Amino acid sequence: MAVATFVNTIGNGMYMTVMVMYFTRSVGLPASQVGLGLTVAGLFGLFAGVPVGHLADRRGPREVSVLLGVLSGLVMVAFTMVHGFWQFLGVAVVENLVASSNRAARGAMIARFGGEEKAVFRAYLRSVTNVGIALGGVAGGLGLVFDTRAWYVGLIGFNAVTYLVSSAIALRVPRMDPLPVPPGANRWIALGDRRFLACAALIGVMSMQFEVLLFAAPLWIAKLGHAPRWTVGAVLVINTVLVAGLQVRMSRGVDSVAKGVRATVRSGWIFAGAAVLFGSIGWVPAWAAVVLLLIAAAVHSIGEIVQQAGVFELGYELAAEHAQGQYQGLLGMITGAAMSLAPGIYSLACVDWAPAGWFAVGAVFAAAGCAMPLAVRIRPPALLAAAEEPGQVAVATA
Repeated sequence: MAVATFVNTIGNGMYMTVMVMYFTRSVGLPASQVGLGLTVAGLFGLFAGVPVGHLADRRGPREVSVLLGVLSGLVMVAFTMVHGFWQFLGVAVVENLVASSNRAARGAMIARFGGEEKAVFRAYLRSVTNVGIALGGVAGGLGLVFDTRAWYVGLIGFNAVTYLVSSAIALRVPRMDPLPVPPGANRWIALGDRRFLACAALIGVMSMQFEVLLFAAPLWIAKLGHAPRWTVGAVLVINTVLVAGLQVRMSRGVDSVAKGVRATVRSGWIFAGAAVLFGSIGWVPAWAAVVLLLIAAAVHSIGEIVQQAGVFELGYELAAEHAQGQYQGLLGMITGAAMSLAPGIYSLACVDWAPAGWFAVGAVFAAAGCAMPLAVRIRPPALLAAAEEPGQVAVATA
């Protein structure tokens, strides 16, 4: 699974790097249409996770994931053939539906193979993902340097090949028979699990932190004007290096619901501290702004690592084992919906209303983290309540 992930994420890094330039400079679409199309496609993609996750639970996650990997490769090929907005929109919708579905199926695979260390297994794959995307980004940078259709099409085509190779490698993963459904279990148990829904909503709010370094910080830097533009790239490098190097190590100790809750609370306060640092950049000289920005990026990255360690543990341990795909699809849908709102919120709070908006964003992160102990107290479905160890929820809130 790690090798398959590494191969595929190299191609993903290439595609992510050249995507916007390909659609605007090669296909000839206005930037506004590209943004609109990706937003609409992302919203459509949100609805695929739960039903396809349920399919993976009942038919086997490996088979569903492999099929979706092949479909992803075909979608990438289709992107090289678009010549207008409606073609682009149609392919983008399909791409997001398939991607959302694949995340749910892979979540079920991770849950089955991770055993008692699902969170550590997921952390390891996340580190591999960051390394692969970073390497792909370097290769994608060549496409931006040459800026020709041939380079763009070649890189996107290479991404298509990585999907097919990754799917072939995934066939070497042993087949997993579906877990039996306990008597009396609701078919759509995840949708009726109020505790998981509450926790997923808080995770969704905190997952908006992913857009801080990708969207909010670059816009804030551009508005201030006294920090060099190269610092945008430095911020992303710091994040990639820290996540790749520390995610597994810092996830190993988060091995229970209680520790997952505590990690979530800690990450909220770390994000709040980073937001204060980001908001203070405009009050210092240019040389100090660069130092403060890099420190803020490092602090935020540590918060991301801690938060994701908590997400991995809570996302798997609060879910019913026989329906992990369904639960992971639901979590992906909720976090995806929250992240789709992030650019609009950050453009107001972290640019138009800055620096006060940065402090408000930090306060929201801290509040969401501190609310997690309350969310896990909500009574789960009877099936899960009977399976939990006595006092588990009480310990989690201690």
